[in-house]
Amino acid sequence: MNLLLPKKTILAGFVAAACAVTPTLSQAAEKVEQPNVLLIVMDDLGSAQLDFALDNINKDELVKRPVPARYDGDFDQLYDAAKRSMPNITQLANEGVRMTNAYVATPVCGPSRAGMMTGRFPHSFGTYSNDDAKLGIPLDIKLLPALMNDNGYATANIGKYHNAKVRKEFIPKDEQSRDYHDNQISLAEPGYGPEERGFDYSYSYYVSGAALYNSPTVFRNGKSAPAPGYLTYNLTNEAIQFIEKAEQDDQPFFINLAYSVPHIPLEQPAPAKFMERFNTGNLEVDKYYAHVNASDEGIGKIIDKLKEMGEYENTLIFFLSDNGAVHESPMPMNGMDRAFKGQRYRGGVHVPFIAHWKGHFPEGKADNTMISAMDILPTALAAAGIKIPTEMKVDGKDIMPLLKGKAEQPHPYLYWAGPRALHYDSSNADFWSNYWKWITYETNEFIPSPYIEKHSKGEWAIKDQNWSLHYYDDGKGEYELYNYAKDPAESKNLAKQYPEKVKELKMAFYDWIKTKPAPIAWGQDRYQILTDSAK
Repeated sequence: MNLLLPKKTILAGFVAAACAVTPTLSQAAEKVEQPNVLLIVMDDLGSAQLDFALDNINKDELVKRPVPARYDGDFDQLYDAAKRSMPNITQLANEGVRMTNAYVATPVCGPSRAGMMTGRFPHSFGTYSNDDAKLGIPLDIKLLPALMNDNGYATANIGKYHNAKVRKEFIPKDEQSRDYHDNQISLAEPGYGPEERGFDYSYSYYVSGAALYNSPTVFRNGKSAPAPGYLTYNLTNEAIQFIEKAEQDDQPFFINLAYSVPHIPLEQPAPAKFMERFNTGNLEVDKYYAHVNASDEGIGKIIDKLKEMGEYENTLIFFLSDNGAVHESPMPMNGMDRAFKGQRYRGGVHVPFIAHWKGHFPEGKADNTMISAMDILPTALAAAGIKIPTEMKVDGKDIMPLLKGKAEQPHPYLYWAGPRALHYDSSNADFWSNYWKWITYETNEFIPSPYIEKHSKGEWAIKDQNWSLHYYDDGKGEYELYNYAKDPAESKNLAKQYPEKVKELKMAFYDWIKTKPAPIAWGQDRYQILTDSAK
């Protein structure tokens, strides 16, 4: 449903209601310009793989950490590549607000993105893992695009969706490579496609990844669509075309622009002009940052289009990653943070986060207040003057005052629970070493990973502004307490020194988890263990 309101204007609900009964107030009612909202989500980009995120790393300590053979190299060269990979995002950061203590709802893609689209802890509807995400966000939950669409916005999902219930098909075996991106076609079940959940337009793929070139798994408005050429170019062009159409139709827009990179495997190089910009001495590292650089160039083109149309200062832009980097990526990875995607230590859930609204936010500001990607929904709606229905049960907070410079703490605590998937961790190096050989036909033996989610034990974590408490279902019954504000590597367990802090965080976590349903797919037998461990 798309209500055609006057271009980028809305009457604030309480004022409109008052005007209906009070003539004198009607003269004071003013139209509030609705901003466009552009949400840019990278896939597995590390919290330190960006220029502005490198200020706080300790090179001497970071070089001591294990690195994957595929992405090994001279640290200074890799550092330089990361620093130069996203100049347009650096400019956005310099013009906007960097939230340096920002987190996603889970350390894996599907439920992380569900948190953004619902503004809720995905655990509240049984989604703790990617295994759960395969069943989609329940149809009775209204999503951010639907609410914006109901209030006059043109809405589009461009790129990764990962919130639909899916089924898989495969291209003929004689046409398959060993990269599942080339072979796997995931289809959304009826009712679950993005074009059925509030997006006017969808140019999307539905699960973890998509082929870099000539992807067979892209769907336009629910129908299989040819995707010739380089997918990053296609996603950029689709976003620009949608922006142009929204302008022609006299509507504000909301776009969820979800680039496919740097999600691995990245065995194919980026187009030559991007590859030529990187020469680290390791071709695989060059590929990685070249693909990231290509997405940044696309973002630059979108920004240029907004400026050309006079909409740059009327566009609220969010930029973040859906979770931390995997270990199979180049330094600086997740910087000083501990661990990787799939784990609830800081490296799995701490992400780069920029909020940009030219003329509305202070420029070049860095703020260390703890926030969540769930806050995007209420903040975007507040900017648009749209009231959130109570039945949406939103957990995120409107951080617009915080972004404008007001000191406040939107969340006393943030919570996580689910499988500790070491699939993406350095402990799974043997699997990845064999995987790269298998995918490139150096070996014909595929050895399955022992650490995928469905084989993983559970863990939970809770954070406040400075502290984190962790529990792992390994039979030891131990708690790990860290002052991550001073120790982002979460390396010094302080549980014995601060028992009262352990008690406080444990009780807060229990109050949260006891109201959540069990996972709908992963670990239904482990939910009670996690809950009982916090009593």
